Amino acid sequence: MPSVTPTPRRPLRALVRAASWHRRKLAVVAAIAAVLTGISAAAPQGPAMITVVKARTQLSGGAVVSAADLVLDQVVASEVPEGVLTDPNDLIGKTLVGPVAKDQMLTPLSTTAAHASVPPGHVIAPLKLGDPALAALVRPGDAVDVIAAGADGEQGAVVAANARVITVPQSLGDRIGAGSEGALVLIDVDSETAAVLAQAAASATLSIIWR
Repeated sequence: MPSVTPTPRRPLRALVRAASWHRRKLAVVAAIAAVLTGISAAAPQGPAMITVVKARTQLSGGAVVSAADLVLDQVVASEVPEGVLTDPNDLIGKTLVGPVAKDQMLTPLSTTAAHASVPPGHVIAPLKLGDPALAALVRPGDAVDVIAAGADGEQGAVVAANARVITVPQSLGDRIGAGSEGALVLIDVDSETAAVLAQAAASATLSIIWR
């Protein structure tokens, strides 16, 4: 029987075959990468963020702001109030005009110009006005006379003259909507006048006139 001679291997064909297989593999990888790139490009970008100043804890109206009261936080830029503050130094040492909730974003309207000090012998006294709409017009630094009017219609009397308004510890909306409960104003008076005010508040309706 004639012997069968083995077909010689063809190195070149094997090399071409290997190269073709690798090209197909690379093509598949490239196609997957292109798909992933397209998905990434088509995905919507996240919302623009901004770093703002927030209250670290709940703060009371009339409080002087310290660094420990504040914290920086990133929020969605489209959700911040107009004029929101981004630098804590714009608030430190200033007096809050109203109560501030924990994590509330702060604006220049949240504070007075600076910490209000009182001269020796003076105190910061609360003044509860009977008319919330009147309190909405009051601004820190105003000089006012406080008038007490009795419930029986007797003529009003000045119980505090040339008192300086320190702050109004409520937001404008709260002042207007306070209803029959009135609205609170903090004023700078001497100690004796503060006692007279406290006594008048117990039996009379308090109002103010500007100087």
